[in-house]
Amino acid sequence: MITPGFFGLFNAQRGLIAAQIALNTVGHNISNANTPGYSRQRVDISQAPSYALPTNFQDTANQLGQGPTVLQITRSKDAYLDGQYRLANAKLGMNSTGRDALGQVEGIISEPTPDSLNNTLQTFFDSAQEMSLHPESTATRTSFVQQALDMVSIFQLQANQFSDLRKNLVGDPVDTSSFATSQLAVTVSDINSKLSAITDLNNSIVSIMATGAKPNDLMDQRDKLLDDLSSLVDMNVKNYDNGQIDLSIGGITMIQGGHQIESLEVIQNPGPAPVPDDVPSLVRTVTGQVVLNDGAGQEITSGKLKGIIDMGGNDPNITTIRSILGKLDTLLNEVVTQVNTLQTAGRDENGNLSPPAIFQQNAALNPGQPLNIFHWEVTPGIVTDPSQVAAAIDDSTAPSGFAGVGDGRNATAMAQLRDQTFAALGTNFTDYLTGSISKLSVDSSTYQNASKIQQNLTQSIDLQRQAMSGVNVDEETIDLLRYQRAFEATSKTIKTLDEVTQTIINML
Repeated sequence: MITPGFFGLFNAQRGLIAAQIALNTVGHNISNANTPGYSRQRVDISQAPSYALPTNFQDTANQLGQGPTVLQITRSKDAYLDGQYRLANAKLGMNSTGRDALGQVEGIISEPTPDSLNNTLQTFFDSAQEMSLHPESTATRTSFVQQALDMVSIFQLQANQFSDLRKNLVGDPVDTSSFATSQLAVTVSDINSKLSAITDLNNSIVSIMATGAKPNDLMDQRDKLLDDLSSLVDMNVKNYDNGQIDLSIGGITMIQGGHQIESLEVIQNPGPAPVPDDVPSLVRTVTGQVVLNDGAGQEITSGKLKGIIDMGGNDPNITTIRSILGKLDTLLNEVVTQVNTLQTAGRDENGNLSPPAIFQQNAALNPGQPLNIFHWEVTPGIVTDPSQVAAAIDDSTAPSGFAGVGDGRNATAMAQLRDQTFAALGTNFTDYLTGSISKLSVDSSTYQNASKIQQNLTQSIDLQRQAMSGVNVDEETIDLLRYQRAFEATSKTIKTLDEVTQTIINML
């Protein structure tokens, strides 16, 4: 039997098309070698169904090949590695945020420096000791008052810096506009933006998949968004055969197929539980109004969002900005309480019993702040008249209870407060402050180490992904030459068959 006319040309045409598609795919790979999120693409080529040669005899029956056919263009991806990378990336985002926040706290405390809290406390008690030696000296009394002013000023300076840092993270009821501009709100806005983009890509991918095509580039874009989103918040992704994905955050479905059914928002915590001073901002779903950081059930568990929530909150199990601020508040409260107790029980330079307290609360100072540290000040009357400082004790053995202007025993008692242990602190002032700073340093180091470990793990998983999905230019160059040779050879085949056909036509 004679084979069908132009059969060889049809085969060569298929080979030419397959080689051309492969060349285009290799070129696409090479041009995107440095494109973030791009996955190497491969052309799946198979044999076309063979052509059965018609015959009346079984022993001469045969099939003639019909060349290659392109089945599909696929991505080199591993869904398992993608899932592992996103889990590791979420933990990295959380630990990195904690590391950065506590690093800023350490920078504010800046121990040991001349203006540090510890040095300020020591200087204050040194001035009390000096006043005990020279209670008749106006200069020593004035120096004592000045050191009291400096001590309160340093405590409040750092308290305000911590408050600003916390406000920048999660907002502050004192400045209600800060809830919309906080890092928490900015991060939530970024999450919503990515959710919207993923939904749009979901629709496009499903539509194209329905035609039988493979929207590889759109899938890469969606995967890149999922990678980026994983650093911000923990999420669960469910894949379907039609190309669709469902996505949930904190157990709440955010994307279902082609629909974004939820988004997130940040609101000021109205209380009463959780306490607004512990959790200033709430992250909740817009439609379902489900709060994801109130400790009541469905919660955000990792990612940058979790790191911000932790550092801006007051979890007793971890060091936070608020917990450090609370320790400073406790320390200053105890210092001024103990000094005021001695002051109001002693006698001033003129022998007056129970002079005004050295420190007082002023609600007009830093209004709206809930902690006492923001409102302490040196009593104005003491500032203008240091003679009211009670350097002397109320001496029942002395005439009228006053042993004279040279009596500095009450000032000595004030100086000795430095080394005394107080129930509210469980230790003395210096050790309480040192212990708080040491705990901060330990927790900061923990976050730093966790960040390094998590970063190494994330990079390791990403290297595995790149080994499978990344573009190796050297390999692509080899494929380029291979398909180029196939294209050239097939072109020569067509040329030869054309010449044969022309010869046959001319003969006829």
